[in-house]
Amino acid sequence: MSTVKLSQWETMLLEAARAHGFVDEEIIHKLRTGNPVPFSDVEGGKYDYTHLFELSKNDPSTLEAAIREGYQIKFTTINGIKFLLNKRYNIQPEHDYQVEETALHHVRLPDDALAWMRRTISHNWRIVELEKLADTKETLVRFELAAS
Repeated sequence: MSTVKLSQWETMLLEAARAHGFVDEEIIHKLRTGNPVPFSDVEGGKYDYTHLFELSKNDPSTLEAAIREGYQIKFTTINGIKFLLNKRYNIQPEHDYQVEETALHHVRLPDDALAWMRRTISHNWRIVELEKLADTKETLVRFELAAS
């Protein structure tokens, strides 16, 4: 089966729910019920989950496959990458890496996180490995816009 492609907004809603503590099956169950109330606590009600409920209603198998098996973002922005690093790995801009106009520099990622980011962000970004940190199983990387 090919990888499910989601919009950056859809992935942000999913990752915000995961960061809030919802596990995958719980997210799927909550979406199936059609009741948005459980999502109103995610970051103090900052996000409107209506779009995810519509996607769940119109194409449940695609959304559930994305939640269970992973997804690729159709088009990722620099802020989208910063959001993912923050929500999934608690990696903060300016504190844990440098932000440039079209790049994120010196991001320390565990190997599994690096593999996940490679699978997930859109192909308009390139991940450059700067240094393998063998002792910690981490890699120092740079996310940069790929030449078009």
